Amino acid sequence: MKSSILKKIMIGFGGLLAVLILLVVYLAVTFNPNDYKSTVIQLVKDKKQRTLEIKGDIKLSFWPKIGADLGEISLSEHHARQQFAAIKSAKVALAILPLLKKEIVVDTVYLNGAQINIIQHADGSFNFDDLLSKEEDDPSQPINFDVQGIKITNTQASYINEGSGAKYGVEHLNVTTGQVALKTPFDIAADFHVTANQPQVNADAVIKANIMADPEAKHFVVKGLDAQIKGALLDGKDVVVTAQGAVDVDAAQAALSVTELKLAMQGDFNGITREVSLQAPAMAVNPKLISSEKVLLALKQQDAQGDLKLEVALAELKGNQQAAESKGITADVQVNAGTRKVEGHFASPVKANLADMVFDIPALAGQFHIQDPAVPKGAMDGEFKLALNANIKQEQVKTVFNLLLAETKLNGDVNVAGFKTPHIGFKIHADTLNLNALLGNTGSKKAEVTAQKTASGTSKTDKPADFSVLKTLFLDGSINIGKILYTPYTLTGLNVGIKADGQKLALQGLDVKLDDSRIQGNLAISQFSKPLYTFDVNIDKLDLNRYMPQQTANSSTASNEKTPEKSANANPEQPLDLSALKAFNAQGSIRIGQLKYGKTEAKNLNIGLKAQDGVASLNPLNVDVYQGTVRGAVKLDARATPAINIQQTLQNISVGSLLAETINNDMLSGTGNVSLDVAAQGATVTALKKSLSGTADLRMADGTVKGIDIAGTIRDAKSKLNVLKGQTTTATDNTKQTDFSELTASFNIKNGVARNDDLAMKAPIFRLTKGESKGDIDIGKEQINYLAKPTLVNSLKGQGGKEAGDLGSVGIPIKVTGAFAAPKFSIDMAALGQALAKSAALDALTNQLGGDKADAVKSLINGSNKTDALKGLLNKKSSSESTNTGTEKPSDANPTEEKPAEETKPADQLKQKALKKLLNF
Repeated sequence: MKSSILKKIMIGFGGLLAVLILLVVYLAVTFNPNDYKSTVIQLVKDKKQRTLEIKGDIKLSFWPKIGADLGEISLSEHHARQQFAAIKSAKVALAILPLLKKEIVVDTVYLNGAQINIIQHADGSFNFDDLLSKEEDDPSQPINFDVQGIKITNTQASYINEGSGAKYGVEHLNVTTGQVALKTPFDIAADFHVTANQPQVNADAVIKANIMADPEAKHFVVKGLDAQIKGALLDGKDVVVTAQGAVDVDAAQAALSVTELKLAMQGDFNGITREVSLQAPAMAVNPKLISSEKVLLALKQQDAQGDLKLEVALAELKGNQQAAESKGITADVQVNAGTRKVEGHFASPVKANLADMVFDIPALAGQFHIQDPAVPKGAMDGEFKLALNANIKQEQVKTVFNLLLAETKLNGDVNVAGFKTPHIGFKIHADTLNLNALLGNTGSKKAEVTAQKTASGTSKTDKPADFSVLKTLFLDGSINIGKILYTPYTLTGLNVGIKADGQKLALQGLDVKLDDSRIQGNLAISQFSKPLYTFDVNIDKLDLNRYMPQQTANSSTASNEKTPEKSANANPEQPLDLSALKAFNAQGSIRIGQLKYGKTEAKNLNIGLKAQDGVASLNPLNVDVYQGTVRGAVKLDARATPAINIQQTLQNISVGSLLAETINNDMLSGTGNVSLDVAAQGATVTALKKSLSGTADLRMADGTVKGIDIAGTIRDAKSKLNVLKGQTTTATDNTKQTDFSELTASFNIKNGVARNDDLAMKAPIFRLTKGESKGDIDIGKEQINYLAKPTLVNSLKGQGGKEAGDLGSVGIPIKVTGAFAAPKFSIDMAALGQALAKSAALDALTNQLGGDKADAVKSLINGSNKTDALKGLLNKKSSSESTNTGTEKPSDANPTEEKPAEETKPADQLKQKALKKLLNF
């Protein structure tokens, strides 16, 4: 019986097998999938509006697995010809019998040379969204799948975010797995090359692990993790990141388990060699229990300045999600930077409520020791206390701190709201901040080094600083410090509010006393990608000599003193470096009640500044200086060759003080008004001087020309005429001077040379008539070449002279030549002799002629109409007298009758001959 049943079963099974074989043979002989290629391609075109290309033949297998070798295929973008994805070769096979139970058992899947390009558009949509759309709901139950293995080779994928500009790519991807099934652990090994631009990444990765995934239960497990990524990443180069251990995440149960987790990173970060490691031997977190063995975090860092070591340890942690507590967190730090060494130790208990994500460090206390030859006694000790409370869910952090270091006691609080975009509030207070004790007396040295770098051009830049990072900075706080000591400076009573709102960083209500100067005002930075600096500052008094090197404060004087001594071997002049102005955008005003710089003392300085894209305007530029006022503006253009334009009006200025302190020349003294409108362009100071053009106007009263006594010089001139035939030259003698009651002059300036031809001066015994004096002042070469012709108007007896009246009405030719700092005066004695001789002859002749004839001779000499004057001299009517004015009586003689000519007397002939000889007729 049993044998017959078994026999029937065997016959039945054999018959079924025969039918299946015949079916497979039939399908293999009669069914060709390639006959449907065009149908499939058209179906994709109609349903998805994409172009599918199948370049090779599709090969099928039926037993024991249903499978296909698809060959090389590609798929285009939606409604476009660009390629979305491509595969060089793909093979897959399904077991037949499990399909009857709605189970998919797939043999090894082979995928070679796959390419896929994923794009996320600016609106958030993806270029594959249409492939995921469903035309009708699928009421079928989920089908379990089981893949015996996956083998992917030489595959690449790219991702582009059109909204942010982010680009990520994976190349040369190779993946090998064991059996892959839901809820079943499987092995995976992968290697690939990854690139990215946000942040910059260019690295190779290798990953090995055993993975279990249960998406329905939200349970994921990774064991035997051994991963490494090496290359350029994390803003470093030659970076190696490794990860080892096991992680079990059960999101449904809010449980996390970590075993033998080791994370490490090392690399070169802009010249800094850095190593970071984290070790967590065992950690378990679930609703009922929290436990952790000791967790260690270590940091090692080394660069040209020295090295840093930091070790942080979180001791054993126990409790539950509502209340977990550690015996403490400790940290040890060591810093070695040349001769400077720092050692510190910090510790605090830790409490946590993981359910609410609240962490509390109630009493972090630390001590540290600093060794540094720059600090007093070569060493110092300090301590601090910190209380911190962090609520992660509410994104809030609150801290209170106290710091004691040397003579400095600093305390305050810092609060943070929001982690993605932190809003930070703070209050910081200190009675005394002694930077001398903290940093050593290096302030003046640092300032000197900075000045040297600026002078040498090492800090040259014509691009504005980029403070875009401040767009995410939100601050609202205050700083109050009673005294800040940093030799040679002392700041007292510092109070300032600091506020940042993502658009502007501002110092508000600044109030501080720097040495003897009180500074008040507001400062701000905005437009962070191309910073705009704004300010409004008041300073009661400021002595710049305290903050400038002595040679800088007196540079003007020193420069002018050395001008006559310049040699051919002098160092070449350095070009003006105004590149910083191209990167400087500012707008604001500064007012200084009293200002001292060098020998100059000024009051009521008021400057309005506007600088943008290489052009700076000081308008107004007003100051009370040299016992008078200066009002006007200055414009500086650094976009190409430096150019400057100055428009200033000086009222009631002490001209002597102005000249002495600007060009080291005190030749002129007195009160005057000056109008200046000049412009210059050049790559050096000398080039600017040589290109100077514009106008200047001078008006003075009750002044003195130092270095020459014109009256005394003229007094001695007559006694020397019989000996000297040429010129006599004398250097400036500051013991001599010439007083004047009024002086006016205007200058036309071109190519660095100021031309004057309208100098006019009034003095007690002489005049400088407008138009009689002229000359040049070469500003570029700092030379003067001027000829003045003062004319005596009365006797010199008031100044001790005798017979000087003989020089009345005679122009005295005086030349001023030489360098600004040491001009020379000379009198042209030959020209003076000729003038005196002509004057003497004229006086003698007019005394003989007398009356109208003497006036006619004077008219000739003084440049009047020579024809009329000569007729008057010869007793003939002038052209003006030939016309009857109606006031003369009519002649009794016949108008047609001519009177006989009078006979010329011998005496008259002699006079006429002498006159002709004198006048060169």
